[in-house]
Amino acid sequence: MKKLLKRLIAVTVLICTAAIAFADALNNKNAIGIYIIGSERAVGGIQYERRFTDVISTKFGTYALVRNKSDYFSDTPIDFNFVVEPDFKLFETSWNGKVCSRLFAFGLLGYEFSEKSSYHYDEGVHEYIYDKSSIEHGLIVGAGFGFDFIFFDHLSVPIQFGFTGTIDKDPFVGFGGGIALRYSW
Repeated sequence: MKKLLKRLIAVTVLICTAAIAFADALNNKNAIGIYIIGSERAVGGIQYERRFTDVISTKFGTYALVRNKSDYFSDTPIDFNFVVEPDFKLFETSWNGKVCSRLFAFGLLGYEFSEKSSYHYDEGVHEYIYDKSSIEHGLIVGAGFGFDFIFFDHLSVPIQFGFTGTIDKDPFVGFGGGIALRYSW
């Protein structure tokens, strides 16, 4: 009888703990983490999301990389981007309070800055020689749909797909996808 009582108490504690761990996360208003979105060229970095209403939220993301110019294998010593991604909830559900999901449509608008450097190999001195550097600016645009899965009340894993592109001296548009891993509260 004592064994049965101990097992019953252990199962009750486990169920109560699981109920707390798998709470409904659809009310979380903030999230922060890492992300990558791309097709031919990728945009990624740190991302913050703020849900303003039950339907509208906006994600802000940025990425920056500065390399030493003496790194001969670096053709982009400076690379920076900033994106704003408003999204609109189309549907949401909570599966037994354990996993929550949200279907959303998104738009993407961003700015990209990079310094491009070029080098050539000089056979006479047997090393790479710096040729020139140029500054490039571009506008990042995109639109599509995504799913945001939230586990354990705080682990947000959005997966999205759509069309992304840049408007710069070498414009392109392509089908792309993205994924993020964020903590939501």
